[in-house]
Amino acid sequence: MSLPPLPKHTSPVLAELLPVGGHDPVSSNPHFLHAGQIYVSAQAESIVLILGSCVAVCIWDPVNGIGGATHYLLPAWDGKGVPSPRYGNVAVSALLQKLADAGANSAQLRAKVFGGGCLFDVMREASPKKDHLGSRNVEIALELLAKERIPVVAKEVGGDRGQRIVFQTGSGQALVTAL
Repeated sequence: MSLPPLPKHTSPVLAELLPVGGHDPVSSNPHFLHAGQIYVSAQAESIVLILGSCVAVCIWDPVNGIGGATHYLLPAWDGKGVPSPRYGNVAVSALLQKLADAGANSAQLRAKVFGGGCLFDVMREASPKKDHLGSRNVEIALELLAKERIPVVAKEVGGDRGQRIVFQTGSGQALVTAL
């Protein structure tokens, strides 16, 4: 069985993230994850995310087939108001807790990180390229995953275009399309 063709604008570096075995994650019944949400499943499911400066952290336990993702807008909660998964530090912690609750083994977890783009000229002009909102969102994800000793096995971050991600909770496979 052959792999589906790369969608137009998909980075060729992402070939290793494409599904194998003929399973097309786009055709399954996906769960769409909005900004500020977390989704975990112990069943093989597809999670679809649309990202710009937001970041998606996708984590799975390949042995137990449990996986999930979070989609957040801002890097860190400042302690004011209610902690929300709209913030990276809150979202990643909550995702890890939900994975543990579903039966994932923390020693077996693997992660993929997506998004963190700088899509608008206003963002690029307001701050240096490396200090824009998207790059800060990516930085917090990588810091938190390193702190938890979760290997990041793939990342497609930065750039000046949005992304559409289809993540498979059971296998960790991801299909990334530049928008």
